[in-house]
Amino acid sequence: MRYKINEFSKMTAIPKSTLRYYDRERLLIPSLRDQENGYRYYDETDFKRANQLTLLRNSDFSISEIKEVLCGLEEEADLAYYLIEKKEFILEEIHEKERLMKKIDQMITLSETGVCEQEYVVKKKTKPMQRAITRTCTCPFDEMGPEVNCLYEAAKEAVSGELFTSQQELLNEKIQYEIGIPVSRMIESKAVKNEIFPEMTGIQTLHYGDYQEIGQAYKVLIDYAEQHQLQTNFAFISTFIKGNGKRFKGNQAKYITEIFLPINYSGGSNNEI
Repeated sequence: MRYKINEFSKMTAIPKSTLRYYDRERLLIPSLRDQENGYRYYDETDFKRANQLTLLRNSDFSISEIKEVLCGLEEEADLAYYLIEKKEFILEEIHEKERLMKKIDQMITLSETGVCEQEYVVKKKTKPMQRAITRTCTCPFDEMGPEVNCLYEAAKEAVSGELFTSQQELLNEKIQYEIGIPVSRMIESKAVKNEIFPEMTGIQTLHYGDYQEIGQAYKVLIDYAEQHQLQTNFAFISTFIKGNGKRFKGNQAKYITEIFLPINYSGGSNNEI
């Protein structure tokens, strides 16, 4: 059987304008087109493809995703694999929205309670040379539990200090940084990188509470360095004296984070810190 576009539109509940759009996008090309008048005619195969298109659109697949799926379909059963994957993507999006809503709630609470900014005290500090294992992360501080667990699984009894992050930079609108723990010996594991951090002298301050306002601590050190004309590349090291663990977050109001800013003396200023 062949069906005109008006008939096919009624059969599939797809508007004629959408059918013409699908034709232009080569998603649903009519099986026959009259060369004289340009009329479109659809058949049973087109009807089956139209139903697949409707299913995918109702499942929130984008046009580009639909093109990818339809190109990969070899048999009807293949569609289930794509639907399962789409479900996983949606769950990830839900998780991201829930995390965003939680942060908004925190900001609302801070605004309503009128919490005062912390008074940060800046001190000079020298960090000794230390061996550590690290991993690269882009997740927020309060969601790095799995990465933390991976480090501790690799280090086992060789752990010799507190969790820290270093080498922060912006990458594709996300903060990329190294997360690490000091260790007493080299660790043989493909999951981590062994590094030796040299002795460093710099300035440090402590941030108390969750990580929502931790940027204030960075600002305090940046302002201090500028005011005292200290040379630095702003490669902060954040040490989690007390924070979230491998799995549980605990009472975030009682977190303590040390923010350390190394000072570069090579060929630079000899100003006192």
